[in-house]
Amino acid sequence: MDDKKIFESEACGIFELVGEEVQAEEILTAGNSFFDKNYFGTRVLVLAPHSDDEINVAGNMILNLAAAKAEIFVAYSTKSDSAQEAIDALKILGVPPEKIIFLNSENLRRDLKNLLLELRANIIFCVDFDSNADHRTLSILFEEILGEILSERNDYRPEVYKKFAYATAFTAAPDFYATNLRATKKPKLGETDTYDFDFIDRANYIWEQRVRFPVAETCRQTLLKDNPIAEAIFAHKSKSNEWTALRILNSDEIFFERRTDSQTFSAKVTAASGDAHKVKDFKIIDTKNVDVCPAQIQNNLWQPADNQKKILFEWIEPVQVQKIIIYGNPLDDLPQKISLRLELANAQPVIDKAGIYLDNVKTFNAELPSRGRPLIIDTEKIFVTRADISAIDAGKSFGLAEVEFFANAEPIRKIKPFIKLTVKDNFVYDYAVPYEVDKISVGIYKFHVDSPVKISATAGDDNILSEILTDGELILNFGKQTEIIVTAEVIGDSSIYDRIIIRRIGDFAQIQLKVWQWLDKLRVHKIRKVDR
Repeated sequence: MDDKKIFESEACGIFELVGEEVQAEEILTAGNSFFDKNYFGTRVLVLAPHSDDEINVAGNMILNLAAAKAEIFVAYSTKSDSAQEAIDALKILGVPPEKIIFLNSENLRRDLKNLLLELRANIIFCVDFDSNADHRTLSILFEEILGEILSERNDYRPEVYKKFAYATAFTAAPDFYATNLRATKKPKLGETDTYDFDFIDRANYIWEQRVRFPVAETCRQTLLKDNPIAEAIFAHKSKSNEWTALRILNSDEIFFERRTDSQTFSAKVTAASGDAHKVKDFKIIDTKNVDVCPAQIQNNLWQPADNQKKILFEWIEPVQVQKIIIYGNPLDDLPQKISLRLELANAQPVIDKAGIYLDNVKTFNAELPSRGRPLIIDTEKIFVTRADISAIDAGKSFGLAEVEFFANAEPIRKIKPFIKLTVKDNFVYDYAVPYEVDKISVGIYKFHVDSPVKISATAGDDNILSEILTDGELILNFGKQTEIIVTAEVIGDSSIYDRIIIRRIGDFAQIQLKVWQWLDKLRVHKIRKVDR
């Protein structure tokens, strides 16, 4: 096989495996139902603080959704001297210049609210609390303004995904050059550059509940050559970011979802002391400073000063409730005991020793997790007219950041359910394993899929595996087979599927890949040196 053919095969994430020439049309590629969907008529808004942050925030999803015919808008919250670079980069990802907006940073609140109301985007990707002041300002303003809109009107409930543009992208681990693409790593306080406050372990996010989206076929290769997201990064020629691609490009792109369909927005919320509105403003943490100030975080809490420590929710008409999520104080290191009392619109029959009676009150006694992590309460479908939350023997640090009552366990989403096969928690597509490996553990990631998944594996005409997986992982034994096709399908809905290709490789192929990756680094360095 000549150099050109070797390079082209490796650029697809497949390298010379058994020493014989492989024609491109003979190569079966990985596939996923996520990429089969048509999003024509879906409006998407990406909110980025600076030019080049559009890639840090949602580069992969811009590429995916634009290819699926969604209407993509990208808005920047700061003025830029490199606007043309942003236009050039977004053209590569499929966004035309007329859909690119530079907001007036002098009146950002007004312009951002007007933009949200005018576009009424179905899906919004927005930067989260990075260490940069501009990033935090945009994140806070977005949450404040969207909270206002959600309280003012009940006809707009967008799908919202927040993203740490630094800790899970721009300053993440530079782990691109590996035999197989790796998953985005969890940032760690004291280890991950710019991750100055542990929003994941000490705030409103749970790492295991992150949303993970698969990457486009053109972005699965283990070289930067012909990778559109890398090309878009390089289009920002004024930025010294040639190696940023090594941090951004992973086997998944992750976000944290913020549901907007809470019934709390339509409730009257009152308390004897403290600012009760804080629990329904959509904000969980608030700090505009680069260095997180504990006092400012506490200022976004409802913190009662009276002995009763109770907050009351009232609705004009009964509301359906099936899930309740309560966020406490992220600076509280101890769990707090609370009592949640729901008054039902319809009395429920109760059977006890005295017989049957009707009761219209449902009470939950629970512990609010420490460090602001959410307390999640699932109920059967009930209709509620009033609710109250009381602290039980609470300390001085007790407070609530947000309280959410949801009509349904899951909201209706524009982004359709999907599944993804994993190995060692990495999303896998074309996956290479050394010859000496004869088995691997395979898991499954589900995006709003509750049903079990059928996993089958074949090698030529041989069936290697056919099992049902509900949770956990299963062992795939493939012996001496050189190529295995693994397919996952949701039981009851075969339109939700994932397909990966596992190929065994020898030492020569692994060395060969490392050589091409080294040449790829030299090529990138040379191109960027010329650009500057």
